[in-house]
Amino acid sequence: MSTSALVVGAPAPEFSLVALGSNRVINLDVCRGTPLLLVFHDQNTVDAVQALQEAVRARYPEAGRLLAPSVVNMSAVPVFLRPLAEQVMKGVYAKAADAMPPGLDVADYVIILLDWDGKVSMRYNARKIGNAPLVTLIDGEGIVRGVHQGDDLIGAALAMLDGVVL
Repeated sequence: MSTSALVVGAPAPEFSLVALGSNRVINLDVCRGTPLLLVFHDQNTVDAVQALQEAVRARYPEAGRLLAPSVVNMSAVPVFLRPLAEQVMKGVYAKAADAMPPGLDVADYVIILLDWDGKVSMRYNARKIGNAPLVTLIDGEGIVRGVHQGDDLIGAALAMLDGVVL
C-alpha cells in the first residue's frame, strides 16, 4: 500500500466503502461512468467541506452527473468506541439530510464514507486533513484528473470539474 502522491492521468487506487445512511456501496466499478470528487476530511474541516459541497451542488444540480462523497478517516477511533462514533456520524448525516433542498434524493447528495481502517485515506495520500481537506477528482473511467489540498478549495475543485463533468 503506497502513500505516495497520486499521479494525475493515472488510474485511481481501488477502494470500496459503504455510505452511511443509505448503505450504498461506493467503489470505482459501481461508479463507472460517473465522475467522483472524493473529499477527505475530519471533524475539524467539516465547515469547509460543507461549503465546497454546496458550491458543487449549485454548479451541478442534476443527480447522477457527479458524486461528491466525503471520506472520513476513522482509524483513530478505538474499536470499542466505534458504535458510538457511528451514532455520532449518523447524527451528522441526519443534519446534512435536513439541510438538503426539497425534492432532492439525499442518497445522491449526502454521501459519507467511513474509512474505519484508514486504508483508503492512505491509498489516496490524505494527510493533514485536519488542517485542510484533500479533494481528488476521478473521471468516469477511473482516472485521476485532479488533486488539491490547501487554499481556495472551492475554486480548485470547480476548476478541476470543468471539462470532466459534462
